[in-house]
Amino acid sequence: MFDVYAGYNPGTSSILSAAVDRMRGRHVETGLDNQGFDVQEGRSLKLVELLSALDSAQVLQAPDVTVTGITADSRTVKPGDLFVCIPGAHVDAHQFIPDAIRRGAVAVVTQRPWGAPPGIGAAVVPDARLALSALADRFYGQPSRTLKMVGVTGTNGKTTTAFLVEAIARAAGRKMGVIGTAGMLLGQEVLEGKSGYTTPEPQTIHRLLATMLRRGAWGAVMEVSSHALEQRRTDHCRFDVAVFTNLTHEHLDYHGDMENYFAAKARLFRLLQPGAAAVVNLDDPYGRRLIEEMPAGVRIYTYGFSQGADIRAEDVQITTTGSRYRLITPFGAADVEAPYLFGTYNVANAMAAVGAGLALGFTLEHAAQALRTAKGAPGRFERIDEGQDFTVVVDYAHTPDGFEKLLSDVARVKEPGSRIIMVFGSAGQRDPSKRPDMGRIAGEYCDVLVLTEEDPRTEDAMEIARQIASGVTRDEVEIYLIEDRVEAIREAIRMARTGDIVLITGKGRETELEVQHPTTWRGDVAEAVAALRDRAREEARGVRA
Repeated sequence: MFDVYAGYNPGTSSILSAAVDRMRGRHVETGLDNQGFDVQEGRSLKLVELLSALDSAQVLQAPDVTVTGITADSRTVKPGDLFVCIPGAHVDAHQFIPDAIRRGAVAVVTQRPWGAPPGIGAAVVPDARLALSALADRFYGQPSRTLKMVGVTGTNGKTTTAFLVEAIARAAGRKMGVIGTAGMLLGQEVLEGKSGYTTPEPQTIHRLLATMLRRGAWGAVMEVSSHALEQRRTDHCRFDVAVFTNLTHEHLDYHGDMENYFAAKARLFRLLQPGAAAVVNLDDPYGRRLIEEMPAGVRIYTYGFSQGADIRAEDVQITTTGSRYRLITPFGAADVEAPYLFGTYNVANAMAAVGAGLALGFTLEHAAQALRTAKGAPGRFERIDEGQDFTVVVDYAHTPDGFEKLLSDVARVKEPGSRIIMVFGSAGQRDPSKRPDMGRIAGEYCDVLVLTEEDPRTEDAMEIARQIASGVTRDEVEIYLIEDRVEAIREAIRMARTGDIVLITGKGRETELEVQHPTTWRGDVAEAVAALRDRAREEARGVRA
């Protein structure tokens, strides 16, 4: 619990307002419920009751105040909020405390003592990020303890795996929410769009989980990023199942090296309670290591193409649109037809999702039924069809491993004599060491590379492109450097011939481009559709040969 200093009165403790139980679900477009009230409105908790969620806090002042919201951003403080002051890498967040109080904060949690004015709650904690997680969990009624929770972590495959887990639950008649890169969903409804993070901040996570629970969700599946784990965003989510997809070169600008990256991912599994389940990729060396380090009492399901995996795929056939294979599990075997899930990597994602489904108590029949109709996640090998005689695909692949898995399967199914034309870049102010590797792998499989901007931020997009191009070793590869992503997509589609495959990768369904100049880019899907229609109009007028 916490050590009490000035102002504590046990008589001020209370439970969550009964109004919380009467609140309805959020309106799917606006984030408001059907009466126009924000999901947080009407939720309140006495400060002392809220602070009891902290294991080691020095409470300097605990006036008899009611907290009606939690935030770690002083710019979003509303009257009645508790402000958690998180030290940043470049800015001392303590300097924003006066602004938070001016905006109506009734309490502030910090990592060091400060001169709190009378009437303002004040507590000091050793780890403000961990405190934010605990406070958000308590404020929203600890929803993860009621929901069946699945966390999916790994470098690649998180989004598709999460969507497939939801599809399996739906086939079994269960309603699951999804939190991740593609947004916040409940069943087929969009609760909120992208948050800017793969895994949102704790106050957003627990608010969404509480919303899902009130709207009848049985469970929720969440993408859990290494950043989120490092920053303790999910420490107070009680996961029933944790899934590990893989660990490859990525985010080393943040973690420093692969060992730190692995340690962050492993945190999801270290926090599992006895009786929870871990679903782990046996084909991945870090997955095998994770199994060796698993806490006692955790049920382990392995998956992969390795002979010893609990869940494995045999007789795999990759088609131009999907896949077929025999799925072997401890609960029997099934012939799987997944017509909309292209690639060997999606067979692996499907096995991960099946493992999670089996761990949750769903049947193999539920899983096979879901895979027959599941289309994966938006922006993941998403075909753009405007009646053209070549293939256009938008995909999220943005790592060397993601490129290898995508391109090896595309090369396997392409028609003889056709070309692979690839449009991509690499993010600025992120791990630069992967750029030549991306160029090398793309050059091994592709005939034409159109290198362009992909969230260059403050870096020079064309310098990033040159770094990518430096890794290409095949002289036969045509390389174009086109900074404007809109024009790069248009040029790739202009040059495509019958049977060619145009891959536009790196952004998926994202619609924001982090650049330092004005852009007309509306998203890769929208730009590909526009380019295809323009090409069709030109052909109809006889402009093209």
